[in-house]
Amino acid sequence: MAKDETKQGREESKRVRRSGGADAAESAPLVSAKRGKFQTVERTKIEALVFARLGDYKQFVAEIEGEEPEDGAIISAGLEMLFDADEGFEWWATEQRRKNRNGTTAPANGNGAKGSTTAAAAG
Repeated sequence: MAKDETKQGREESKRVRRSGGADAAESAPLVSAKRGKFQTVERTKIEALVFARLGDYKQFVAEIEGEEPEDGAIISAGLEMLFDADEGFEWWATEQRRKNRNGTTAPANGNGAKGSTTAAAAG
């Protein structure tokens, strides 16, 4: 699923939940079992409580859509929402793109390595 379609689906789900009432409990999940291409993140740990909720969310999506999503689909969607919501990150990323267009080289992934490809960007 394309990023724009995913974002559009999240926005529709937000509108349904905001309307309240009985329909809000039956709204579509923010994550679909049908997502795009994935890359593997090696040696990653998730907090125990978040991991438990991940399992609950997978069951929720499976109940609504009839298909259980992969862990990566949920994690990717969550990261997309985080990136969209973090205004400081958006400012920083815009500055990095501006610097790169102007020919300056600055670390784009936060660990000193050049380049901006991330596992989340592929999802």
